[in-house]
Amino acid sequence: NQGGIDMGTLLEPDDIREQLQSQLLLHYDLPEDTKVYHLKYSENFTYRLESEMTGEKYVLRVNRPGYHDLTELESELSWIRVVKRDTDIRTADVLPGKDGKFIQQLAFAGSTDKYVCSLFSFVEGIGIRGMSTEELIPYQKQIGAITAKLHLHAMSWNADNSLPRFHWDIEDMFGDTSRWGDWSKNPALTESQKEIFSQTVAIGCKRLKKYGKKPDRYGLIHSDLNINNILVDGDQVKILDFDDCGYGWFLFDLSTAVLEYDTNLSEMTRAWLDGYETVRPLSPEDLQEVDTFIVLRKIVRMGWIASHWDNDTVKHVTDRYYTETEKLARAYCETNGG
Repeated sequence: NQGGIDMGTLLEPDDIREQLQSQLLLHYDLPEDTKVYHLKYSENFTYRLESEMTGEKYVLRVNRPGYHDLTELESELSWIRVVKRDTDIRTADVLPGKDGKFIQQLAFAGSTDKYVCSLFSFVEGIGIRGMSTEELIPYQKQIGAITAKLHLHAMSWNADNSLPRFHWDIEDMFGDTSRWGDWSKNPALTESQKEIFSQTVAIGCKRLKKYGKKPDRYGLIHSDLNINNILVDGDQVKILDFDDCGYGWFLFDLSTAVLEYDTNLSEMTRAWLDGYETVRPLSPEDLQEVDTFIVLRKIVRMGWIASHWDNDTVKHVTDRYYTETEKLARAYCETNGG
């Protein structure tokens, strides 16, 4: 159970794929020979659509029931569309169905849940996982600059924070109803790790309460620009997956961008900050909390891992993630009086 949702009621990705094949042309104006291929199962179910006849490719996202309501989904797609309209950020286009709507509702045999889907243009590029630090640094600088552009756009377009989206604050990360589950219930953790992570969370949350939520620190963020949601095409960086966008500290986006780095964490953090500050300067108070966001975000991920054991993304997680985060947490507590 995660966030009040019974994960056991979900259909399997292949079950959905087979049923999509028969429903697809009812909802979208696509070539008749369009085939559905499994792309990724993470928070949602993602499929690649391709026509052999025309060569056209698309990406279809089928949302997990209960994670977002329709208003939140429409808000996400609205932000993507205006980002495409107002900035030079490279991301997928949101494509409408035959009825002109960007969200289509589906009914699948074997489930009483309501599923909804969204269609996106196919973004060409390669992933950055496995690249060397030297290769990654110029891309990481671009990711920082792109993130700053997203923040500036949100601060202007959504200045009153009226877009209906959830929050990534202390309660949503570590509270009783934490969005991604209780990190301490991750079965991969040792008792000593639980102890140091608990101490780290207490210190970090105290610092964040003091740091506060001023408009130059807290607002609409992408919140998931991790290594899996970045594509590069030559020297161009393209970003994907706004599904977790919501209200949070702007530096939460930094902590997600470096989430899976360990031995090269300092270099990747520095590159991101260098890129970000070419677009939007950070204050001394911001920079003082960089380590807080990084270590807390790594702990938050442990709750997500614990509630998504069958997930494609979790397959990349090894014991090294826990041991390296433990080193980071111990250093953080020593520095901050733990």
